[in-house]
Amino acid sequence: MHDEDNDGKFPDESPVEVRYPRTWPWLPGSIVEQCGPDEWYVCVEVRDLAVLRDGRRVPRGTASRNLYYPCCFRDSTEIQPRTASSSATSPTSRGAAR
Repeated sequence: MHDEDNDGKFPDESPVEVRYPRTWPWLPGSIVEQCGPDEWYVCVEVRDLAVLRDGRRVPRGTASRNLYYPCCFRDSTEIQPRTASSSATSPTSRGAAR
């Protein structure tokens, strides 16, 4: 998917790594969209960080389609392309549990 507002450095939906929170190690995520000249909205794709739609913790066995992953805003210094060794969960729904 090409977005004319994205400069192509981190295309929409591209797999990346991001620190969330900023003091944590690199975690798998994906670009939701570019928000400014050097700012991206990133979905952090880690099941342990996901919540239900109402913000409650996820009970064991919850289907992936019912998970909402945290999202954050990051600049280019806080994002890196995902490495082959990164493991990620492919969410079917994204939410901002900020």
